[in-house]
Amino acid sequence: MEYDVIVIGAGPGGYPTAIRASQYGLKTAIIEEKEIGGTCLNRGCIPTKALYRISEEIEESKFKSIYKTTSFEWQKIISEIKTDVVLRLRAGINFLLKQNGIDVFNKKGSIVGANEVKVNGETIRGKNIIIATGSYPSLPDCFKNDERVITSDELWNLEKLPESIAVIGGGVIGCEFASILNKFGVKVKIYEMMDTLLPGKDEEIVNILKNSFSKRGIEINLGKKLDSCDLIEGEKILLSIGRKPLLPEIEGVNIETEKDGIKTDLKLKTNIENIYAIGDVNGKYQLAYVATKEGEIAVENIAGKETFMEYENIPEAIFTDPEIGVCGLTEKEAKEKGIKVKIGKFPYTALGKAYAEKSIEGMTKIVVNAETDEIVGIHMIGKGATELVSFASLVVKNKMKVSQLKKILYPHPIFAESIMEAIEDFEGRSVHLPPKKK
Repeated sequence: MEYDVIVIGAGPGGYPTAIRASQYGLKTAIIEEKEIGGTCLNRGCIPTKALYRISEEIEESKFKSIYKTTSFEWQKIISEIKTDVVLRLRAGINFLLKQNGIDVFNKKGSIVGANEVKVNGETIRGKNIIIATGSYPSLPDCFKNDERVITSDELWNLEKLPESIAVIGGGVIGCEFASILNKFGVKVKIYEMMDTLLPGKDEEIVNILKNSFSKRGIEINLGKKLDSCDLIEGEKILLSIGRKPLLPEIEGVNIETEKDGIKTDLKLKTNIENIYAIGDVNGKYQLAYVATKEGEIAVENIAGKETFMEYENIPEAIFTDPEIGVCGLTEKEAKEKGIKVKIGKFPYTALGKAYAEKSIEGMTKIVVNAETDEIVGIHMIGKGATELVSFASLVVKNKMKVSQLKKILYPHPIFAESIMEAIEDFEGRSVHLPPKKK
């Protein structure tokens, strides 16, 4: 059997890629060894955000006039997420693949030639092959022998919540789970080898998160490089020190790899003309929506449209409490690039919507090129930040200027007003902040 496109992996990179190929009239097959939807749907993005929402439900009310008592059953929570959320979405994806005429192979796929993939003992041919096999949690040998160690994959199999947990790694995954588990009453300690949480993120944003975590009783240990579990206290140890690309079995063809994964160009091509690699497996950005976009670019090139992936100013949404949304250069990065920087920022403690919702932990910060008026970065922490970051991406990607954003009307009261106020602060004219000292 011969296809125009064979996609190996049906995660957030693979299955949209297969559907997109079908939309171009290309005969398409998709191969997935495990569950349709990949890590994102089954053990990552989706179930984690469902758990995040549940953690909000069981939290005490922020309003003094509301008296709330809650109870929960961990096993029922996990079951509900797996059935009412994950299974429903997985069924929806299977339906879409079928409706688009895509052949689905729920077996392991191995590349055995430039145009050949072996699946279930059968060899199928493809004019083009797209590798979208994702990644897996990094687990160094020094942590493998401690029965307490779990990764974000195994967390969903816990029969009960631990009383305490040590989170190794203060990056996005570690901070998100620390935030969630803390709300469930788990005693949380974070160990991060760098001298800051969320390395690479804006310092002021990170400091707000650190202060919030400390108030909630989350212990933060920075500058702690651990090479064993001997000195770590905790009923469980959640290892969140990154993920490694999961390469498929490859024979009969020499696909070039780098330290972080399969080497690709901006068309997502490998060194083999008709083989592409998208998502975590190419090691560029371990973000579901980047994988989806890379797949779209790959298919467009297969369909004869010469298009290129743009990796500048990719937005990020971080589901901690308070939540974080960032896009573009931080103040530090802009200065390191030699940009003459001017800052505008606005705290949630002066924002009407934040007070109305009793969510005053937060800030919006804009980073502006003082010579061109161009907004080169927007960084937000607080309620609504993970939604507003899409607007931030629109601004930064299109190199918009402060003068353009000033023309926009922002409804009242909404969290997006913090962007408007940060722009006014940039000019020293925010009506909701005291005058700046001259």
